[in-house]
Amino acid sequence: MGQHGGAWDGASMAGRSGAAPVVAPRPVLHAVGPQAVWVPPGQVLNVAGHRIPGGMFYTGRGLRDARGGSEPALIDPGLPVDPARPDWDGSNLPYWPSYATIPPGARAAYLAWLADGRRYPRAPIGYVFLFFYGLERRVLSDLKHDGTVRYELATIAVEVRRLLGIYGESRSFRSYATDFLTVLDLVGDGSGSITVPDEPPPAVGDCWSPPIALRIGLGCFARDGEPVPVEWARTWAWFHPSIYARTPQERCPDEFRELFAIRYAERFGAGIVLGAGGRQLTSEYDPASAGIGKVTVRMRAPDVLEEPSASARLRDLVGSVTNDLDAYSRWVGRNPDKRGSFAEAALLPGELLAGRAGQVAPLRDWCEENVERGVIDAADLLRFWGPVTPGKATKAESVGLVQLLGRLGFGVEPDVRMGGPTLAEGPAVLFRCGPDAPASARPPYLAVTLLLHLAVAVSQADGEVSAAEHEHLVGHVRQAFQLTAAETDRLAAHTRWLTATGVKLTGLKRRLAGLDAATKRDIAEFAVSVAAVDGVVSPGEVATLTKIYKLLDLDGGDVFGRLHDAVSGPVVVRERAPVDDEHLLPPRPARRPASPMTRTGFALDDAAIAAKLADTASVSALLATIFVEDEPQDAAPGKPADPPQPAVAAVDGLDAAHSRLIRLLAAKPSWSRLEFDRLAAECGLLPAGALDVLNEAALDRLGDTVVDGDETLDVNTEILEGLLA
Repeated sequence: MGQHGGAWDGASMAGRSGAAPVVAPRPVLHAVGPQAVWVPPGQVLNVAGHRIPGGMFYTGRGLRDARGGSEPALIDPGLPVDPARPDWDGSNLPYWPSYATIPPGARAAYLAWLADGRRYPRAPIGYVFLFFYGLERRVLSDLKHDGTVRYELATIAVEVRRLLGIYGESRSFRSYATDFLTVLDLVGDGSGSITVPDEPPPAVGDCWSPPIALRIGLGCFARDGEPVPVEWARTWAWFHPSIYARTPQERCPDEFRELFAIRYAERFGAGIVLGAGGRQLTSEYDPASAGIGKVTVRMRAPDVLEEPSASARLRDLVGSVTNDLDAYSRWVGRNPDKRGSFAEAALLPGELLAGRAGQVAPLRDWCEENVERGVIDAADLLRFWGPVTPGKATKAESVGLVQLLGRLGFGVEPDVRMGGPTLAEGPAVLFRCGPDAPASARPPYLAVTLLLHLAVAVSQADGEVSAAEHEHLVGHVRQAFQLTAAETDRLAAHTRWLTATGVKLTGLKRRLAGLDAATKRDIAEFAVSVAAVDGVVSPGEVATLTKIYKLLDLDGGDVFGRLHDAVSGPVVVRERAPVDDEHLLPPRPARRPASPMTRTGFALDDAAIAAKLADTASVSALLATIFVEDEPQDAAPGKPADPPQPAVAAVDGLDAAHSRLIRLLAAKPSWSRLEFDRLAAECGLLPAGALDVLNEAALDRLGDTVVDGDETLDVNTEILEGLLA
């Protein structure tokens, strides 16, 4: 083997090799040829002026290797040694050294290393291999015809492990020595009966050559009907020929190991149980020595490394763990100096976050203290995150914060994932939520929030939102749109946030212009029902309803008629001025809560609203654009709908909408967040979810993300070309 070690010299060993001479017992040597012997373990022999302790080497002349050449490990005492010019750095060693052909200076250095007890840590690795060749020959060649070798195997194994402890940093030596130790285990009693090694090979380094020890261990587990322990399973996955280690596994090995162990136990209990069928396991050992051919060892255990059923289950588990660590891995790659932060915790899978209670305890404790208040100042929450801009979070920061809160059992409104704005100083609503809390907005939920914006605007027109109005806002839409309990809880918090911040109608006209006439009428009637729920309609509410009708391109004059149908009693269109007592209006009826579902007169057709606003693809795509914040622009009433979008060729792994989006992104190398949101809306997609889908497809096919960034999104053109190819 070639020499790649650092320089060393005999002076560093003089104190040890120059000790007072010891009279050695007469060595017991084993003849291995007419003029060559094997020096057994524990024996001491003087060779070329060097007293070599410990034995385990060949010396003499004329010993041939298995291929007919000169045995490379044989120390021929008749060859010249140059102690005056020892090759301490191994610069003259060939790739496959042989004692017979290395220069005299290299022989001097090699013999000095042997005499020192084979322990100098900076010795060139070529000298270590030259000694190792002799151990290989003793086991792989002599054992066939010399029964005494069997009594040496344990001592040889101890020596190999000792050398590994000193020279294991050499990747090549570590590989050969590790596999040789496995061979020693296999040939221990010559029967081929094997047992599970003490521990699995480490899941590191070259994953393309499964170690012998791994095949043996899995074969033994299958033969004995024992479950595969988790550490063995992780090593199995690392070396499995059809399971590829993606970036998260290599970049975040500790997190991968922990999550793999948790989910392995969840899915398989004590471990996967392998079937014992199939061909018997044979192991080939390719010796480091050029003088020994490849050796095949047959074992009494099945070869199950690639057993189809178990491999599929293992592959699925690795994919699950890797996918759930993907976002975390990308964050670590961009922020290697921010480990331990709340931003890191936000991206950890839930199982791992549970084990880091101390890291998130300050935020959890603050939420527990303030959740009953409901309305909080978002600035207090943002201080935990430390956004780049004080008092205002970017979209990525907002997403991270709400994700972390969700894992701690809390939600906050506004939530950028659900169509709200990013968190900034001012009112926000903190509430409790469960593990089933939505992480993205379904089209029915988006439809509801649009209605609530209008309804709150109407309700606030008289300066307050009554309890009956608040209850109706949430209760009605829950029934009409069949929202889940988790969506209803969030909707209540959203409504409370709307009433705390106030809703302006400015800018909604463009967003409502694309709705069809029937949908606009349903929205207007819902707004009327909200205004009339408490039995009294104020002048302010009448004025706001009139504005809403105009925004919806409806006749504002119809407001009075609709209100009359919805409310029994007079509608107050203007507060009375002081007059004399001779001309009094009838007294205002007492406020009485009423529900449009129970009183006579106008009632909404819940099924029609749900069908028109939630169950059609065109309206769902429109609703995805309603809450995209951009510059206000006017749209003329009656503007025709945009023509149908042309069909585009599907991109492998993506549906039609995402295929269109990825092709639109090819127009330029970077996009602002606003531009990307608009592109996603054009394709009928929610921006945050669309970004995840594109990047996951790129990772699966090409191993890297295609779009990255926060406020500015950069397109990886090389990956993009690969996707579109």
